[in-house]
Amino acid sequence: MSFFVDSNSLERHKFRKMINKKNIIRFILILILALFIAGYLYEEYQAKIYLDEVAGDTITVNQVEYNYETYGKGDYIVIVDSASGSSILNKRYLMESFEGKARLFFYDRPGYGGTKGELKTPKETAEDLHFMFRRFGWKMQFILVGEEYGSLVMQEYLNLYPDEVIGAVFINPLGQMLGSDEMVRYKDMRSASFPSKEILGTVGLPRLMQNMGILDFSDDVSLENEDDMHFFANLRLSKAYMNTMEAELHHMATASGIEVKPGLMGDHPLYLITSRRNSERFQQENYLSYSSESEVFIVPDSVSDVILERPEDVASNLYGMLDKIIRSSFR
Repeated sequence: MSFFVDSNSLERHKFRKMINKKNIIRFILILILALFIAGYLYEEYQAKIYLDEVAGDTITVNQVEYNYETYGKGDYIVIVDSASGSSILNKRYLMESFEGKARLFFYDRPGYGGTKGELKTPKETAEDLHFMFRRFGWKMQFILVGEEYGSLVMQEYLNLYPDEVIGAVFINPLGQMLGSDEMVRYKDMRSASFPSKEILGTVGLPRLMQNMGILDFSDDVSLENEDDMHFFANLRLSKAYMNTMEAELHHMATASGIEVKPGLMGDHPLYLITSRRNSERFQQENYLSYSSESEVFIVPDSVSDVILERPEDVASNLYGMLDKIIRSSFR
């Protein structure tokens, strides 16, 4: 007598043997690893798209390859330095708003845009700019525009080379408050989300949620153009970009204050652009003592990046300053 094995029973036995606890755990681990690799590749690819969005020329000064761009025509040169976390949008928005009789000079600090090299202190950056302008062969007379961290560089430039400054626009200046308890609170507030974004960002999760419209990482900045908001939020999620922001904020929280030197500018015009909240919080009206010809322009407390969100206000103040400088040149 011969017996035949039921083929269906044999297949079921093999299937049950495959689906055991060990194989399930192995499958889950492989799936997690695959998702991790896919997320990592997605993040790296997306970050490169936004970090590579640069324009301009380059010049090497003291081992840093600076990316820079000039815009406009005129006898006067306006040096523009934006807040921590600035991007190509700050530059483009001010260019679109300004039609004055002057050239705007923009550059990227180390860690931003197309500039390559080690991070530098505001004073070191100011010294590099001074050397750069001499290499350009420019007439060493400038109007300085600096916002937040950029105001530190411009204030150092003013203190180092006062004879070269014929006007200054300080936007939310923080130099004299460096290292204070208020600056520590400011740094903690602005960088509070960095650790979670960096950890989850390893696998591209915050960027994926941003691009799917689940969460918004625009950091309270308000722009009318949706494409620009999308670009801004995605750039802020890039790890290299966050690292530079974090380093600058750390400097503001730990460095020694930059001295405000009364009367240093004589009667050359100085404008202060700030909000009422920041003016009181950071004692910013002290900056008016730099010049006997100083004015204050107030923006709403809700504005966190003036050059980006209110470029027309910066342009308007520059028009007024240029008129004053031109009129004084005929005296």
